Amino acid sequence: MMLRARLAAVTATAVVCLAVPATAFGLPAFSTAPKSAPGSPPTAEVFGTAAGCHGSFDRFVIRTRFGTAAYAVRYVRRIVSDGSGNTVSLQGRRRLRVVMRDTRAHTQSGGALIPNVRTPSCPNLRQIKLAGDFEGVVTFGLGLRRRTGFRVFRLTAPSRVVIDVRH
Repeated sequence: MMLRARLAAVTATAVVCLAVPATAFGLPAFSTAPKSAPGSPPTAEVFGTAAGCHGSFDRFVIRTRFGTAAYAVRYVRRIVSDGSGNTVSLQGRRRLRVVMRDTRAHTQSGGALIPNVRTPSCPNLRQIKLAGDFEGVVTFGLGLRRRTGFRVFRLTAPSRVVIDVRH
C-alpha cells in the first residue's frame, strides 16, 4: 500500500512538472512582438552559434564572451547585409532579424569566429546566415517556414542569447 501511494505521488509530480508553463521556469512567453535588451561594456565577441530542433520549437543560440551584447529581434520583410545593403537570400518564406550591438564576430586581426551559414532544416527554422559584422554590429538573418511566436532570453556560464521559434 505504501509503495502505491509513493508511486502515485511521483506520477502526479511528474505530470504537474510537465504541465507547468515555461513562464514558471522564468522563460518569457512566445509572441510575434519585437524583443530587445541592453548590453554592457566591454564589446562582446560572438565565438559560437548553434541551432537545434525541439518538440514544439526550434532554437538558435549565440555564444558570446567578454561583454554583454545588446540585442534586438524582430520580423522583417527582408534581411539586408550590413555595409553593402544587399539582400540576403534565405530558405523559408518569413524572416527574423537578430541585431547585436557593441558586438563583433571576428578576431582582433579580422579572422572569422563563426560560420556564415547554418542550415538546420528544422520544422520552422530553415536557415541562419550571418548578415553582417560591421562597425560593432553583428546581424543574423533567420529564414523561417512560417511566422510564429518567438522568445528571446539570456543564459550564463557561458554567456548566450537564445532565440526560440515556435513550430
